[in-house]
Amino acid sequence: MTITPAAHKKAIETARKNAEALAQKAIETRVALVGAIGEAVEELAALDSAREAAVDAIRTAHERAIEGGWTAKELAAMGYTAPKKRKNTSGKAARGGASKDATETTDVADAAAPQEDAQPPSTDGQISREREPEHSYS
Repeated sequence: MTITPAAHKKAIETARKNAEALAQKAIETRVALVGAIGEAVEELAALDSAREAAVDAIRTAHERAIEGGWTAKELAAMGYTAPKKRKNTSGKAARGGASKDATETTDVADAAAPQEDAQPPSTDGQISREREPEHSYS
């Protein structure tokens, strides 16, 4: 069977379109993979922001507890230490971190609650030195 020039041209065009379609599908698949990285980076930035809000809430609650008469040692004996001071985060935005949204709040009451196995402070006014603080916020 002899292939006519028109049939040959059509076969070439069809082969080209099929090859382009396969290449386009491969590119779309690869683009979607990169998109997943972008989503994960944004999710991490949101979690970092929520964590910062939670640490701020713990810091504030710790300061209020001290203002209310608790000592840092008493709180530490119950497993509650003050979060460490913040490091300079001014370069965070330049690294792609999300800016902190002032309307975003996080309920950290459960995170700041004592653990079930936590021992109560001694009743003789002395602070037990047997237990290390359970909570460390940095």
